[in-house]
Amino acid sequence: MFKLTILDGPQVDLGQMLAAKDARVVKERALLVTAPTNTLLHVTLRIPGPVKTGTRIEAVFSAVMQTLTQQLGEAVRSSDIDLLPTGPEAYFLTTLSPLSLKRLMVAFENQQRFCDLLDLDVITLRDAELYQVSRTDLALPPRACLVCGGDAKACARSRRHGLPEVQQVVETIVKESASQTA
Repeated sequence: MFKLTILDGPQVDLGQMLAAKDARVVKERALLVTAPTNTLLHVTLRIPGPVKTGTRIEAVFSAVMQTLTQQLGEAVRSSDIDLLPTGPEAYFLTTLSPLSLKRLMVAFENQQRFCDLLDLDVITLRDAELYQVSRTDLALPPRACLVCGGDAKACARSRRHGLPEVQQVVETIVKESASQTA
């Protein structure tokens, strides 16, 4: 049986995940209300199961966020990285337009394998409400599944791949990325 070695963080339950999601929305709104003409980039990880983090995941996430910060350069007004039990998160308040930032993030997704695990959400205020710019806003296909390359949301909804299968792919991606950033 496959044994995970990189997901060595604490187990979290559905209540913790929902609370973290609610806290993210509050933080996103607070950041954008204070800077309504800016665009927010919120970065999380696509890691299924009850363990969302680990020492190696956090190290690679931090290195990738450093690369992202350098690439965004002077467009970053402020940034914040939180290493939480529900998974690492990063917030970048930028001066870029929402569509420009989304285009940059789609390109960033293809720069290294670890980026396959990133959710790079571009958020702005539209009529005083949070609006997430999607790939469809750029006429792009949906995000690819980590296992089969199909539509990631469709695979997740239908539970096409078992948790151990997806976790094994996550493990491989993190191990490869950790060796590249070491």
